Amino acid sequence: MSRWRPARRVSEIRVNPLTGERVLTVPGRARRPGAIGRTTRVDDAAVCPFCEGHEQLTPPEVDAFGVPGRAADTPGWTIRVVPNKFPALPGQEVVIHGPRHATTLLDTEPGVMEAAVRMWGTRRVAHRAQGAAYLLAGINEGAGAGASLPHSHSQLVPYPELPPFMATAAAAFDGGCPLCSLAVGDANLVWQGGGLRAVCPPWGRFPYETWVVPKRHQATDQDPDALAAALRQVVSRLFAVLGDGLSWNAALHDAPLAGGNWHWWLEVVPRITVPGLIELGSGLWVNVSDPTHAAAELSTAT
Repeated sequence: MSRWRPARRVSEIRVNPLTGERVLTVPGRARRPGAIGRTTRVDDAAVCPFCEGHEQLTPPEVDAFGVPGRAADTPGWTIRVVPNKFPALPGQEVVIHGPRHATTLLDTEPGVMEAAVRMWGTRRVAHRAQGAAYLLAGINEGAGAGASLPHSHSQLVPYPELPPFMATAAAAFDGGCPLCSLAVGDANLVWQGGGLRAVCPPWGRFPYETWVVPKRHQATDQDPDALAAALRQVVSRLFAVLGDGLSWNAALHDAPLAGGNWHWWLEVVPRITVPGLIELGSGLWVNVSDPTHAAAELSTAT
């Protein structure tokens, strides 16, 4: 009589060379019930506080790009920065991606994301002058990624001292650059252009996690237009492979505001799995998708 045996799963522990985080890659676990899912949100533009004409529904703006001579908190803006009404840390800001109600970065009007990335740099200078040690810029898109409002926007979070994640990365850079290897060769390459490369790093914590890195060793982003184009490329490919309504996060890791040896990178993380016991109980990430296979899918997506 034959005896049933469970299918053999090949697993491997990989280490993020910047932070020391350990990731257990187990592609077979993607088939388990409930391993993958997403949440889609649709809200009415008529009540959106981020749309043009609703400026009085937000805290007073702290910065904006728009029509010359425009008065603060009035229509005529392209990018608007306001304090976060419910900040996790003091000084947290929201960068609103355009006056029109676009619920995904891919639907923003031409030039909006380029202007948003330029604003990240403008606010970086402002927060450095105010004494911050680090500024985290990033995007939460979709309820599954923590976005509380659907109108496309990004977050800026100043830190009075280096957060633990970045302090660990700074120490790693002191011993050489762990990211320069991602900037050459074709391993796990998703896309390249404008001096940037999008790669699924071997130590990715989440399925289809993709990093954008400059080919040259640079401490901070030098080309907002190229970064915006790379972000669009990555997100559009993720949508093509994983479907519309995808929730995702992106985090830009520029150098500390005091400077130092650094190779900036942008993490884009689709939220299609939920951390469970192993992640929360041991600090060991479990990635149910092989980054090499994910890169192959994304590189051919249109």
